[in-house]
Amino acid sequence: MYWSAPVHIRVGTGFSEAVVGPEEALEYLTYRWPARRGPQYLEALRACSAANERQISLDLARDIFIAASAEAGMLD
Repeated sequence: MYWSAPVHIRVGTGFSEAVVGPEEALEYLTYRWPARRGPQYLEALRACSAANERQISLDLARDIFIAASAEAGMLD
């Protein structure tokens, strides 16, 4: 499943990376996120999991992932 548009984030001091859907977002949240805490981070974990199970819309999961990226200072 893919979002209507990718979310561009920066991990560490690297280049911009495009996250294209909730499955990939979960990989970032689980393995590459700089600080695994915060209300938006936790909500993004739940939302991306729910989107993968088709329990919430892809657009809602994308919006929540964007909020978590902004909270972590990663939004590009």
